[in-house]
Amino acid sequence: MANQFTLPTLFRAISDVQIQAGVGALHKPFMESLQILAANFLQSEVTPVATHRFELDIESAVREFARTVVEWSYGALEPEDVEAMPGSIRYRDNSYRRMRSKTKHGSILTLFGNIELIRATYRRGRKGKVISPLEASLGIGCGASPAAQELVGKQMAIAGASQQRASEAIEARSGAKIGHEKIRKITKTLAGEMEEHRQECQLVQLQTWIDQVHSAGEKAVLSVSRDGVCICIAPIGYYEVASVATLSVFSQGERIGTVYLAAAPEENQTTLSKQLTALLTEVIRSHGDQLERIAYVSDAGKVETAYWRNVLSKFYVDGVRIPMERTLDYYHASLRLTTIADGFKLTASAREKWLKSNRSRLKEEGGLGRVMRSISKMAELYGVKKSKLKEYNKATKYLRKYRRFMDYADKQARGLPIGSGIVESACKQIVSERMKLSGMRWKPAGMQDVMTLRSILLSQTWDATFHQKLLSNSPVEVLYINAA
Repeated sequence: MANQFTLPTLFRAISDVQIQAGVGALHKPFMESLQILAANFLQSEVTPVATHRFELDIESAVREFARTVVEWSYGALEPEDVEAMPGSIRYRDNSYRRMRSKTKHGSILTLFGNIELIRATYRRGRKGKVISPLEASLGIGCGASPAAQELVGKQMAIAGASQQRASEAIEARSGAKIGHEKIRKITKTLAGEMEEHRQECQLVQLQTWIDQVHSAGEKAVLSVSRDGVCICIAPIGYYEVASVATLSVFSQGERIGTVYLAAAPEENQTTLSKQLTALLTEVIRSHGDQLERIAYVSDAGKVETAYWRNVLSKFYVDGVRIPMERTLDYYHASLRLTTIADGFKLTASAREKWLKSNRSRLKEEGGLGRVMRSISKMAELYGVKKSKLKEYNKATKYLRKYRRFMDYADKQARGLPIGSGIVESACKQIVSERMKLSGMRWKPAGMQDVMTLRSILLSQTWDATFHQKLLSNSPVEVLYINAA
């Protein structure tokens, strides 16, 4: 009929015949190159050098074939004629009008190298933002495919990484060179997108570990810790304190797993406190009945103590007060014993003997009381060095002030952790092993991007979080259909 027309679509239907023809045209030269490489190897002298070269050449040929297949496949999705495509689309609550001709995006990073795309573009208004619905639908962003974005993110999140090392690793994996600016751009965008799903995926991970303990007929202990770590700030090179927190699931004194949080330096560590409180609330809301106890293990730092006093000591979920126990980290308590021992007028051997005995006694039932009596007796018998008196008094005051959080024997008997070693290790893993390498200085935004990716990686939630990021990709909707 005269008034019938074909509905324009963003993507065309591709038949098996077209796929066979397209991929076949790429496969033939690939097979020919493999035959040449095999012949050169088999008909030459057999040496380690030749073997090494042969495998590298095969790898390069396979990668190039994969790159061309990816490039052809992505490019084949749109109709060849731009006029056959919709005149208007909607993307992220904004409408866009189709531009007159297709344009080339000349360098899109994939796992197999850079590809080119000839694709239609749409503009918002007369002079607004231009987008490619093909790239948006494929998940291509910052000039990289989803798989390439993940590669960049992981390379920037691993221990010992730097922009240069990440660039070299990406080139070794994909065969494509990538500049530092592009790495930073991909890292920033990926961190922001994954942060949107971090909490939900960490919650699922904690729930899985708690369920694992519950299925074994036990009740889990949830341990909460936080700490700070100094980091060098660009461009001047002064230091500020970044913050790290952990939530760990224990069963019968054994750690089952830990999720990690980290935030760039900030006054009172407000962001980390909000993230930690939100995640803890959701864990209690969903699995509180499967938790035997909730323990807060930390040192007596200003922020750590304020978080206990202002938040955890009076924690409510849905109107119900949640009981928690605080434990002063045993290591920090034992450090005060070292300071006290240094103050006594003792020989080196006598000092070491007293220190060893009282560190052990601190973990015994009623141990702190006996330790404090021993301190008083030693000061009476041997005296305190005048040069060490200030530190000695400060250390003894510390032990008295926090004694109610130092019943280590009782806590160990009930399967509660007594040390903040997990969060101390987290400071090392998240910050020191990645962000305190030689010469590194950080701006807060870039620091937070890497901290976010690294905490997700260490929490064993990378795959789930990245998958949720892909699922949340905004769809492109057709708004206007051209008439014939």
